[in-house]
Amino acid sequence: MREPKINKITLLIIGSVLFSLILISRLFYLQIIRHDHFLQVASIEHYGYVELPARRGEIIIKDYHSEEEFLLATNTTLELLYVDPALITNPQAVTETLTPLIFDLAEERQFDNERIQEAAKKLPEGITEEEKEEILKAKTDEELLAEFREEVSTKVSSLKRPQVLLATELEQKQINEINSFKVKGIEVVGSNLYAYPPEITNHAGAAEHLAPIIEIPTKRLGQILAGINRYVVLARKLDPEISAQIHEAIILDENDDLAGIGMQEEYFRYYPENTLASNLIGFVDHAGVGQYGIESSFNTELQGQKGKFQTQKDSIGRQVISGDSVIQPAIDGDDIILTIDRPIQLQVEKILSQDSQSYQADSAQALIMEPKTGKIIAMANYPNFSPNNYGDVYKKIYINLTPEDIEKLVPSNTEGLFYFYRNVDTHDFYYIFEEKTKDGQVEYYRYENFVGPAAYQNKVVTLPYEPGSVFKSVIMSMALDDNDLRPNSTFNDSGPIGVDWNKYKDDFDFYIHNSENDYYGRGTSMTKVLERSLNTGMTYVAKTIGPALMYNYMEKFGFGDRTDIEFSNEASGKIEYYDLWTESELATHAFGQGITTTLLQLANSYCTLANGGLLMQPYIIEEIRHDDGSTTENEPHEIRRVISEDSSSKITAMLVSAVENGVAKPASVSSHYIAGKTGTSQTYKHGKPLKGAGTTITSFCGYGPVDDPQFVICIKYDHPRSSEWGSRTAAPTFSRITDYLFNYYNIPPDK
Repeated sequence: MREPKINKITLLIIGSVLFSLILISRLFYLQIIRHDHFLQVASIEHYGYVELPARRGEIIIKDYHSEEEFLLATNTTLELLYVDPALITNPQAVTETLTPLIFDLAEERQFDNERIQEAAKKLPEGITEEEKEEILKAKTDEELLAEFREEVSTKVSSLKRPQVLLATELEQKQINEINSFKVKGIEVVGSNLYAYPPEITNHAGAAEHLAPIIEIPTKRLGQILAGINRYVVLARKLDPEISAQIHEAIILDENDDLAGIGMQEEYFRYYPENTLASNLIGFVDHAGVGQYGIESSFNTELQGQKGKFQTQKDSIGRQVISGDSVIQPAIDGDDIILTIDRPIQLQVEKILSQDSQSYQADSAQALIMEPKTGKIIAMANYPNFSPNNYGDVYKKIYINLTPEDIEKLVPSNTEGLFYFYRNVDTHDFYYIFEEKTKDGQVEYYRYENFVGPAAYQNKVVTLPYEPGSVFKSVIMSMALDDNDLRPNSTFNDSGPIGVDWNKYKDDFDFYIHNSENDYYGRGTSMTKVLERSLNTGMTYVAKTIGPALMYNYMEKFGFGDRTDIEFSNEASGKIEYYDLWTESELATHAFGQGITTTLLQLANSYCTLANGGLLMQPYIIEEIRHDDGSTTENEPHEIRRVISEDSSSKITAMLVSAVENGVAKPASVSSHYIAGKTGTSQTYKHGKPLKGAGTTITSFCGYGPVDDPQFVICIKYDHPRSSEWGSRTAAPTFSRITDYLFNYYNIPPDK
């Protein structure tokens, strides 16, 4: 029996049914199951997104007399001037128009001074004074203008760039590979790779050789090596008046003689007060991120939130606005108002700079607080910097070292970096950089400001140090508050006091001496101890109150912990737990050695002494203004009572006597009584204390007027070379600032 045949029509029907089932299944999967996914894909293809920038918030200070506000940090748009030589038809007209507008005599004079310095390094031997004078002769203003005009003319006329920096910090392997090709117009200088486009005859071939070595795409590198000059920057950050004059000249140019000139807006973070309070506010880097100070600590609040602009795309991908475009508005950054009083900050920075240079200090800090509130009135550092030109701290200057000087250079752990000691005994040094010229000659440089990027630091809050004798006031207040001693309590100041008995040598390991080895015999009062800053007297106080009480009071004053002021990089200082103290450490802690504190912590402890024994929360932010018009205001916050009002009154009277009758007398002012204490902290080398000018950290803390304190001032100098004593450095600075404040606040005399 034959099987029935399946004809072609039947096969076609079966195939069509199967295909339809597959198609329906696929459509179900795509349109139902994967609907959301493909809707998102279509949306991405159909819509574009544009970010809306948020305005960075401003940083503001006030003149608290007039209530007038001043901008410390704001935003501005300045123009960049460039030319396209390929479009310039009249180079002479462009040159003559732009030269007088963008010529900066001060800048060109600085360049000429640098030229003279370089020439001085290469003076031939045996030349006469007349020949030397001729070589090192400064150019006239007219010569500088003529040279600048010629430079502009060259730039606007050059269709090919004469030199291009291709790579920096090359490794030796890369240098060897590049040198093996011997390509004309390519040169390695040090660890940098330069190209000279006019000398390169085969751009494509040179690009093929170099591209894999320096990791630049071959096609792009070929374009760079061709050196086509289509964008030549002539000036940045143009003064708005200069920009307006250039725009006007272009508008009035009927013959297109100024074709090829372009202007481009650039956004900048701008600091109208330049260096004022720079260590407090920090700066914003090229990436728009706050660095140091308020700019860093409040970067998130200041930068705000970017918005999003959703647009539709047309058939060729261009973004266009349509009726259903969605805008997510940008939220501008918060404005921050500081507690700093501008006139006081200006005066404090001026005095601190003058005195720092007079005392030849490495650095210095000053802090003024309002004791009843914890408000920061002024906070100054020397040296400071310009946030508008924050990179200037890295500027180096050439120094001419003698062969004897070079022999004394001490290498650091970094290649090419040395320590140069002005005085080995006092550990007085600065950094020297060794650099090699193209011809292999060695030259030496140092930071122009001596400290380099250390100028960014706000050492008032970031640098703990041993406070020294200025800490004696705090320890004495503990003994008064615990009723262990009174201002007229006495001890026998008969000579050095031995501590840490050593039974093996039948003697003490250490002896506590007074700073000038003066001793005042029986009946030496606690007031006298502060007047003469007696270490022996403070050793007596320390033994009287004991380690546990001293440690507990230190904690109550806030030492060993951050104050939580509004700086993210605040240091805490260090105090070891009292169980670990030796007898010598108990004694030395009483005069500020073996513990560390920041100047802010120290000033806040003096605020406690001045404020009837109440410890307040320090703050530097007065108010934050938000984008929606709301504000957040800081209010004074009491942390705790540390000592009684009676103890506060007693220590204040003792500190008045210390200024009127003691070593702190240089801090006094003729019109008012003030309370205060000097401090001199030793520094160490190889575990041994250094002696002499340039080895110490000097300080003074005090407050006034004594019947109703309105301000606390703390001054600190790092390694002053004019004197090793706080009474001869920090105390006179305190006096100058205090005298200013009494006049500024119009406080009637009480003397």
